[in-house]
Amino acid sequence: MKIKISKEIIVVFSICLGFAAGFFINQKLNEKIYTDLYSEDGINLSVLGEVWRNINQNFVFEDKIDEEKMVYGAIKGFVSSLDDPYTSFFDPEEAEDFQDDLDGKFDGIGIQIAKKEDKIVVISPIKNTPAEKAGIISGDVIRKVNDEDISTLAIDMIVKKIRGEAGTDVALTIERNNIEKIFNIKRDTIIVPSSELEFIDTSNGKIATLSIFQFSETTSKDVKELTNKILNTNNVKGIVLDLRNNPGGLVSEAKNIASLFLEKDLQIVKQCDRSEECTWLKSDGPGKLANYPIVILINEGTASAAEILTGALKDNLENVTTLGETSFGKGLVQRVVYLSDGSILKITTEKWYTPNGMQIHEIGIEPDINIVNDEEDTQIKKAIELIDNK
Repeated sequence: MKIKISKEIIVVFSICLGFAAGFFINQKLNEKIYTDLYSEDGINLSVLGEVWRNINQNFVFEDKIDEEKMVYGAIKGFVSSLDDPYTSFFDPEEAEDFQDDLDGKFDGIGIQIAKKEDKIVVISPIKNTPAEKAGIISGDVIRKVNDEDISTLAIDMIVKKIRGEAGTDVALTIERNNIEKIFNIKRDTIIVPSSELEFIDTSNGKIATLSIFQFSETTSKDVKELTNKILNTNNVKGIVLDLRNNPGGLVSEAKNIASLFLEKDLQIVKQCDRSEECTWLKSDGPGKLANYPIVILINEGTASAAEILTGALKDNLENVTTLGETSFGKGLVQRVVYLSDGSILKITTEKWYTPNGMQIHEIGIEPDINIVNDEEDTQIKKAIELIDNK
């Protein structure tokens, strides 16, 4: 006997099947969430949910509840608990400022800071900015911003307090040589130069002084144009590579610039993750600058990618001399993760080593010739003298 099934029954059956499938999938998702929240190591993230519910149900100032702000606050709590000054979370608004940093343009006073030995230290003031003009120098310790103690704040929060609209003022309480002094500085729009080139005439020829101020997204392109000028200039005896007060930036840019000095496949830097799996970044060549005598100027403000470039040239080339003062000592690599809502996670993922296997974190690179600088820029004068005598 044939049984006729009406279209209505088929539709009802399909709907029921859909509900059943949805219930099954939802149950599995809930099981996964439960597993994530109640992991084997006993971490119970459901407490976050309890706090969330209690705030939404019971907090007396209901108009002050900002759920988006609560979420970002919780994430920042996760990140700050890592106690790593180089790992930061930026909400979408802060992420725009962070991207401006990479682009080399922002409103502020023009300093790079880091946490060192539990102190907020100025890595370097940026050239021709309000901070430099006010007298801020590498190694200064920031104690207060606008009379507020910032010693317990995360780096990104301190940066946010120092920055502000161009034309407004900020007061920094600076400790230098165990003496505190207040610097009142007017903020401005900071446009960070990536590099510059100058030729100095001596009795024996020309010396190229190539200054690199940071490693932003366009630095290697700019430096390549400048190195072409060196190659196309007659009677250049050598190069002074000035990396003083260069706070670093993108490792990829340091690699590209190292490739201008190093022949193809020479080792630039070794990066090792938490499993001690290591990879080498190697030169792409052509290394057209390799045969010039080179003096690299470094100081306490030379950090991160600038130290990578210094180590790569120092360890690979016999005609390189480092001169100045011990560098800052930042031997860690951060990755920038762009999140789905426009926020950014900058996270420390690797340690790095020079080609000779040196891990410089919190140690720095000791120069071959140690000279403390002065108002007459004795360091660069000595660098020119070394090359001229060769």
